[in-house]
Amino acid sequence: MEPYYAIQPAFTGGELSEDVSNRVDLDKYQLGLKQAQNAIIRPYGSVHKRPGLIYCGKTKYVGDGKIVRLQEFDFLTDLSYLLEFGDKYLRIWRDGIYLGVELATPFASGDLSRLRFTQSVDVMYICSGIYPVQKLSRYAEDDWELTEAEWETPPFCDVNKDTACTIQPSGKTGTVTLTASKGIFSSDNIGDTIKLDQYVDGRSVETTNGTSSEILVGKTWKVITHGTWTGTVQVQYCGEKNHLPNQDWKTLRTYTSSDDYNPSESGDVEEYTYMRIHASISSGTCKANLSSYPYTHTGYVKIRSVNSTTTAVGTADWLGSTDATEDWYWPAWSKTNGYPYCATFFQDRLVFGGSPGEPQRVWMSRSGDYEDFSIDKESGTVTDDSAVTADLLSRKACAINHMDAGNDLIVFTEGNSWTISGSETVTPSSITPRNQENYGVSDIAPLRVGNRVVYIQRRGSVVRDTGYDYNTDSYVGTDLTLLSKDLINGQTIVDDAFAQEPDSLLYFVRADGVMLVLTYVMDQKVYAWSHLVTDGIFESVASVNCGNRDDVYVVVRRTIGTQQVRCIERFDRDRVSDNQQDYIMLDSAVIYDLDQAASVITGLENLEGKTVRVLADQYLYDPMTVQGGKITLPDGVSAKRLVIGLPYTMILEQPNWDVGNMQSGTVQGRNKTVTKAILRLKNSFGGWIGPDADHLQEIIYDPQRMETGEKVLTTGDRTVTLHEKGVNTEGRTYIYHETPYPFTLSAIIRAVTFLG
Repeated sequence: MEPYYAIQPAFTGGELSEDVSNRVDLDKYQLGLKQAQNAIIRPYGSVHKRPGLIYCGKTKYVGDGKIVRLQEFDFLTDLSYLLEFGDKYLRIWRDGIYLGVELATPFASGDLSRLRFTQSVDVMYICSGIYPVQKLSRYAEDDWELTEAEWETPPFCDVNKDTACTIQPSGKTGTVTLTASKGIFSSDNIGDTIKLDQYVDGRSVETTNGTSSEILVGKTWKVITHGTWTGTVQVQYCGEKNHLPNQDWKTLRTYTSSDDYNPSESGDVEEYTYMRIHASISSGTCKANLSSYPYTHTGYVKIRSVNSTTTAVGTADWLGSTDATEDWYWPAWSKTNGYPYCATFFQDRLVFGGSPGEPQRVWMSRSGDYEDFSIDKESGTVTDDSAVTADLLSRKACAINHMDAGNDLIVFTEGNSWTISGSETVTPSSITPRNQENYGVSDIAPLRVGNRVVYIQRRGSVVRDTGYDYNTDSYVGTDLTLLSKDLINGQTIVDDAFAQEPDSLLYFVRADGVMLVLTYVMDQKVYAWSHLVTDGIFESVASVNCGNRDDVYVVVRRTIGTQQVRCIERFDRDRVSDNQQDYIMLDSAVIYDLDQAASVITGLENLEGKTVRVLADQYLYDPMTVQGGKITLPDGVSAKRLVIGLPYTMILEQPNWDVGNMQSGTVQGRNKTVTKAILRLKNSFGGWIGPDADHLQEIIYDPQRMETGEKVLTTGDRTVTLHEKGVNTEGRTYIYHETPYPFTLSAIIRAVTFLG
């Protein structure tokens, strides 16, 4: 029979699972691959061999089994850093070079998966749920600091509910002793700030001539005089918390009389203020009175020591009185209540989500003041710029895991997701959380891609996305792994990253050390999977902004000799060249640009004992073994430009061949053979092709230029007559590529002959 020619013009279906191998009715099936190992799908259709990994350096600890986590510090549009978090340490990298800056952290190796990050210019806040929020500050390239965040006013829990339990301070300022009517204190409270609301009765002072004593005014004051007098009466104030008798006083009001006037006036203060009255009477008799109205005074005591379960000593911040009060509040974040799980910025507020003590609560700082969670009132109403607290209440208590700020604030919990609308300004009196999808999210941070968010579902092995849908006025999404379940079923994702440029790629590290890559352009309906492997185990990944591109760094655990070594490596950038020497297609690669050609190449300790490939001055040498951290080029040959590293293999396999129903019915189940394959290539060289892994033959290019040191990369069609033993009912094509050359496949045309 005459062969039937059919083209697969694109590969944007990505790697499909075995369960989809019969779904010839799906559009993605026609554009998919049964296998895409060490390959990356381009959003516009082609598939190419993934770039190699350039060796940057080793992590701090070698061979100790302690994991490392990578995180970006995005400082400026063209200046970002890579953070290496390890066991109780943090190291700073830039452009693949360790800057020599190391900081101590409280985070042990087992805590790293808990870390959540949010950043504003040169300050990054780090949450863990088990340690106080850490603040990483960059002052200069070599000047960094990691400190515990100090809150101007921290957030607090709800008011004490046990009305029989009161706290009485021994003083109003300075060092005071707190005495509780029940045992509530422990050594874990040292460092906590406790909030006291105390009812303060109205007071009054008076003078006939001269200066009265002072009173503390919390809200409203009133002045009134009696008598017939000539002179002036002044209302004076001092707003200092740590008031001293001889402190500078300022005049608030001045009243003048010539035997004809007695003032009566009242006013409010915006903050707690000491006030007094001063009379200067030249004749007559005057009785001047200043009074304060009753109010509820809010003060704070930072606990310095605990003497017993009922007494503690601390530093008071302007208490209202020494009376006992039942209205007291523990801090929201402490050793006993735990610390925030996650954080983000939203509407110029620093937002924290969840804690062990309040797993469903969201705290927002004062507007424009990220480290202040205080609340102010005017005329009894909370001001719009005050701190905000909201609870995400549902039938099942689900702890907040992550937050993501776009037009709306998306809050991801263990069992569902919520949004806080950004269409209006959030204030303490105007915040309405709205429940969205009920899938829940894992511990791995969601990734924002444009106006959508991609996340790992907590229940089951599923990668989902979510975004606002105008038709339903809600957030809805898609199971992105529905057709590629083989890649994730029974597996756990331990880290992820998003690289916007050049191809909108999402990277997911599986617990078994395999890297999954998702090409994701949702407005074009493109979400295509592939998977990456290397001579070692992928453990962490991070994308770092580098000008007009994103550099993707990984931690790879490799066996060097008998030792387990963790290496930080960077994926090479995309190249557009017809010269094979311009590409890095080896892992843990070391690159040399020598001033003088050399035949003995040293500095290969990261490849000790490994069998490597060497591409030197465009010539590919036979495999060599690194011994003593060096190799020697054969036959006395020397070279200037060398790339030395570990080879890896790309495998592309098409699913069963199908062209829809023919006159005689479906082609599925019929014996057939792919007699010819036409490969549409771009800047490619090398590889083998066949109907399956057992029947491969080399793809022939220009035999006169192979392995001669010339430019060998080819663009255009290459026709391969396939092995005659490839008779089956599948009609698949299998491509195997293991040499360190690029390989980009834009389309493949199969000539298929039916045999019955």
